Amino acid sequence: MATKEHTSRIYDGELNNLHCLVLEMAGLLIVQLDQSLQALHDRDTHLAEKIILRDQEVDNHEIKIDNAVLTILAKRAPVANDLRLIISVSKIVVDLELIGDELVKIAKLIISMFSSDSSDPNQQLLRDIVKMGSMVSNMLKQVIQAFDNFDLASAYALLNERWDYGDEYQAGIRRQLTFVIEDPRIISRSLNIAQIMKSLERCGDHCRNINEYLIFILEGKNIRHHNAGAVF
Repeated sequence: MATKEHTSRIYDGELNNLHCLVLEMAGLLIVQLDQSLQALHDRDTHLAEKIILRDQEVDNHEIKIDNAVLTILAKRAPVANDLRLIISVSKIVVDLELIGDELVKIAKLIISMFSSDSSDPNQQLLRDIVKMGSMVSNMLKQVIQAFDNFDLASAYALLNERWDYGDEYQAGIRRQLTFVIEDPRIISRSLNIAQIMKSLERCGDHCRNINEYLIFILEGKNIRHHNAGAVF
């Protein structure tokens, strides 16, 4: 853990358990995201349905973490670094849960796109989504690894790295508009693709939020609104 060792081993155990619960929830979401991309690539509606059903596990993890946070706050009255950690974890879990919500949206759109009465979307647009999704997946994995190791250097490297998922989203939308102009009959299908790409963009934004909370945990700097000089 990032916090110093306490005189109470039970307290240290509670903090370590909180850390592990976050990693478990994040690991589940990494699987959900990768399987969403796989379902899209393979046109696998059955896999998409499994992703929707498994979202309950994500929600259960959120409840466990919320309960652990409340228990520590009530029993330990944490201060300083510990309080910063616990409050940040309570915010990180919200971003993780929102990633889960976006993945459910994606799964539902995959089912809609590849149902028996729907024609296949343009292959170039599918490649756009998979490419963008791979960027977001790598981003989530790196952010969670930095959180796992409480690695400040990696957190700052991620903060300063240029993630191109936003550019991919804009490029994909422009390509869709081109296809719609050529064939207005694909408007409904293009809207589904646009929604998938928007959900992936939001997942990337939640990853950024998590990384910023990690920096706050480790250094006490609130950089979420470009105020890197604010020390707590």
